[in-house]
Amino acid sequence: METGTTIRLSFLARRKRLPVLPEQPSGTVFGIVWDACPIPQGFVCYIVQFIERSRAKIMGLVSGDGRVYRALAPSDDVPADEDACLILVRERGNRVGDVYVKSDNGRLVHTSAFRGSTAGTMREVAEEATWNTEHSLVYREFMATMFLRHCVFHAPAVHVSATDDAGEATVPRTEQLAAPVEIFKGFREALLTDAISALLFRIERNEHPSGIEKFAHSLFSEIDLARLRTLVTVGEVSLAHIENMDGFYINLNREAMSPEDVVFLYGVESRLNRVLAVLKRIGVGLSPASTSPSEEACSLLDRMGFEEVTSHVGRLIREGDHAPRCSWNAPGTVACQPGGEWDVRMHVAELCEGLNLLVRLEYRFDYCEESHRIALQFTKISATSMPSSLYDEESSSWIDVDDGARERAAAEYGCRIVMVLAAAAFAASPTISNCLVEEHDPIGQTYRSFAFNRTAFMVDLLPKALELVGVPLATGGAASALRASETSERFRRIAAPERTAAPRDDARRLPEALRDLLHADFARELEVVEDKDDEFVMRFAQLQGEGPLDPAQAEAKLGAFIDEMQTACAVSELEEDRPVRTQFCENHLGRILLPLFIDDPSVRVLRAPDALFFAQYELCSMYLNCGAVEQAILEARRLLDMATTSMQAHFTLISALARQKMFDEVIDVAKHGLRAAYDRDAIAYLFYRLAFAYWNEGDKLTALACYRLVPAGEQIAAVAQEEARELMNRMGLAEPLGFAEAVTIAKAAGVPIPPTDELYNQVADAAVQLMDAGFLYLAARCVYAMWRMYGKDELGVISRSLLFE
Repeated sequence: METGTTIRLSFLARRKRLPVLPEQPSGTVFGIVWDACPIPQGFVCYIVQFIERSRAKIMGLVSGDGRVYRALAPSDDVPADEDACLILVRERGNRVGDVYVKSDNGRLVHTSAFRGSTAGTMREVAEEATWNTEHSLVYREFMATMFLRHCVFHAPAVHVSATDDAGEATVPRTEQLAAPVEIFKGFREALLTDAISALLFRIERNEHPSGIEKFAHSLFSEIDLARLRTLVTVGEVSLAHIENMDGFYINLNREAMSPEDVVFLYGVESRLNRVLAVLKRIGVGLSPASTSPSEEACSLLDRMGFEEVTSHVGRLIREGDHAPRCSWNAPGTVACQPGGEWDVRMHVAELCEGLNLLVRLEYRFDYCEESHRIALQFTKISATSMPSSLYDEESSSWIDVDDGARERAAAEYGCRIVMVLAAAAFAASPTISNCLVEEHDPIGQTYRSFAFNRTAFMVDLLPKALELVGVPLATGGAASALRASETSERFRRIAAPERTAAPRDDARRLPEALRDLLHADFARELEVVEDKDDEFVMRFAQLQGEGPLDPAQAEAKLGAFIDEMQTACAVSELEEDRPVRTQFCENHLGRILLPLFIDDPSVRVLRAPDALFFAQYELCSMYLNCGAVEQAILEARRLLDMATTSMQAHFTLISALARQKMFDEVIDVAKHGLRAAYDRDAIAYLFYRLAFAYWNEGDKLTALACYRLVPAGEQIAAVAQEEARELMNRMGLAEPLGFAEAVTIAKAAGVPIPPTDELYNQVADAAVQLMDAGFLYLAARCVYAMWRMYGKDELGVISRSLLFE
């Protein structure tokens, strides 16, 4: 056991004694220290053996990016990447990754896996229990104990997945580069086509390109850049890097392109992720590479990425055993029911979104709580996402793979994805007894389905999936294994019909917690959509169809019509034996948000007729057009009173008040609107109006902050920026406010920053409780809004699945 320099620990040095580990020599004490001596930038602590209270011997050095180096003395010099003796490689997103340990011959050997986050706790994942599989530790302590166990107390165990001649799984030998190479330089800033063209140009200009550069050039030179430029122009194509999956994702507008164009873009995305996967396998990811494997080795690593996809099966099942519930069980202030609808659906999404595949995985699913069954559908993997050439060692050149071979490879890869998704379904909850996985071809509109029983899957297919890890796709092993599971059953909605019913068709009583949260006793009271044959709607349409009327006639007819409907509403309120309010809501989410503006929890809500809102709005517009602004303001106030969460009602009153230069009241109405706003368009308009009002009220700093808070990219953003520049000139400012600074200033003025915590918690609490109680129609609308606000990928999947899109 080699130790280095003994250092004296000052009184201010930070230190932590580690627990006693198995095989730790008797009488020894190990720990970590920091803020004790010089340390390289980006490193977090030294691993030491404590000699006495104030002295310690240096043994190792822990970086902040998942590496441990042997160290004999304090130093602020950054060690070379290849000198790391233990490496964490996050190939599967933030939750799961691989652990590599350097063996005596200098090769990195795959020993186990890990889960967790450097910002939270971490735990080793292995087939057999170890000390680190049984203890969750913060990052520093996890890395130190893993180093001591694997690198100091005993030699690394060998996990065989892809083997070399000696039977060890290895990270290939690399060559030191004269200068670091950043493959994806500029990909975050430039257009995708320009970034790819620039990369190819840099590589072609290099007289001695590295192996990883040659590999990247081979893959990217296959892309039809002319076609890609066209799609970037017409299809709103942009590139994003998704942290959760640690992979590239191409955003696109499906409505502007054909299914063939979408498949082509998925092929481009696959090439990006294949190169990134190789970079992650050699331990650099998106960072510049100072070493590189040969082109042949990169091709081998690329092939391994496809061939090892069923390794997810075993990992998912292990994760389900260790953590049978979703991690995001309380998105708001209310936790979900263990094993309930939210728990299972969110866990399925978490497990699937945690997959870091080389190809785009598009899927949706449904769950039947009564039958403990899950059904999933995923989009067929296209041959365009498969390797079109492989590096041949003998000829030192790339050999084309014919279309037929790529089609067969895609089919086999799709079968392996079936196994992975089935594993995710069973891992989501121990109660899941059966699942269906369907592959859908959007171009040929063909389907292929497989049905699985939990016990049979665990006994027969789980071992087979593990056997297929590292096996070439050409063998067709997964396709053969799945033949007995193929079924004619199609993917469909399997949740009980009453759970997916719209509120108007749902006579069920709400649970007590939802009654208090939503100010309603029955699901049908949450309906906001008017009946098609509603008498008032038909009469209003008839009134509009009479053609242009002179102002006096229009005022008289609309006024009489509004009075009649208001009288009907008043009669309905008087017939109630409980406190009620009559309100119009633009959509179901507006109804979910309405309780934010009702203080008395006993109050219930009656639905105002759609025709009343539209007639009132028509009267406001008529007064504004005629210049009767004071009368328009009066009617607009009535409009907002009966449509508290309506953005259109807020906009109407703001416009009328601004016409009279009543900017103090514009500020109050806009603030009220921001409490109910979650849509970017509405937020942009309200901040813009608020900025102009504050400017006219003389509060230029708050005005400038509100201009800064107008979301970029919205239609009104350009006008807001122009006015903000004019205001800055008048204030003598050269630089715009930072976003955080603008938020601080706005909050100090009492301006809500949407979506507010109260709004988000209202929607999240409603989503969890509605889903667990089986009111999936309304839960779907809440989850969609949460996705719009929070941007969490799992929410997008659950929303599409609940809405059955």
